[in-house]
Amino acid sequence: MSGISGLPIIPMYETYIKNETKYADAAAKANPATQSAVSYFQSVASTLTTPQALLKNYRALQVVLGAFGMSGLINEQGILKQLLTQNPTAKNSLVQQMANPAYLQFANVMANWNPPPLSNAKTVASIVQNYVTNQFEVGANQQMPGMQAALYFTRNIGSVTTIPELMSDNTLLGVVQTALGLPMQFGLLNYNQQVSILSQQVDLKKFQNPSYVNQFVQKYLVLNQENSASSGTSNPLVNLIGGTSAFSSGTSNPLVNLIA
Repeated sequence: MSGISGLPIIPMYETYIKNETKYADAAAKANPATQSAVSYFQSVASTLTTPQALLKNYRALQVVLGAFGMSGLINEQGILKQLLTQNPTAKNSLVQQMANPAYLQFANVMANWNPPPLSNAKTVASIVQNYVTNQFEVGANQQMPGMQAALYFTRNIGSVTTIPELMSDNTLLGVVQTALGLPMQFGLLNYNQQVSILSQQVDLKKFQNPSYVNQFVQKYLVLNQENSASSGTSNPLVNLIGGTSAFSSGTSNPLVNLIA
């Protein structure tokens, strides 16, 4: 990929976020696989006039899902069919139940097929740009682990308005968990305990401020590198009950209660 080799991770991150589109486009032009995927999608987009047509076209579906950060669902035809056909604003729709911001964005763009969403040139162009950006971030992560999550978080955290939405996105949650110094054992807590802790530690309104997001992500990148360097050297039981500034030393600490 086209990158800035040799730079430490923080300057690299700050350089990318100033004009990520430029770097993403340059990386796409230098990557034959990305170019091929984009060209194919653009050539067939207008022919994909039904959800079934899209689901049957694996190559086109890869680009569409990749644009929304949903590549992991490529083989989940049942889930995708519901996301592509249900009213995303209906309370009983699957996307409302899942409460995942990326899935909701996907459904908002792709669930109305009258007219088909891929018949709109602006929609196709947006999907292509988002796909190229996500591919760039994958490549950036290979060059510097943690960069993909950092760039993804920067682009998407501003649209998250509730703690359940945050928790439904593993990448966003992972950045928050690392930046707050929450131990890996945080995931062992039950859902309500996790919500309670995050509600106390996270003010989502602050993520409307780009400067705050920048500082938060830089903290994530530093701690992520430190955690990677020290992986396997610490006692997980000690981490479970102490050694993190994310919690006060009161008796109501759910991580302490977990093993008490």
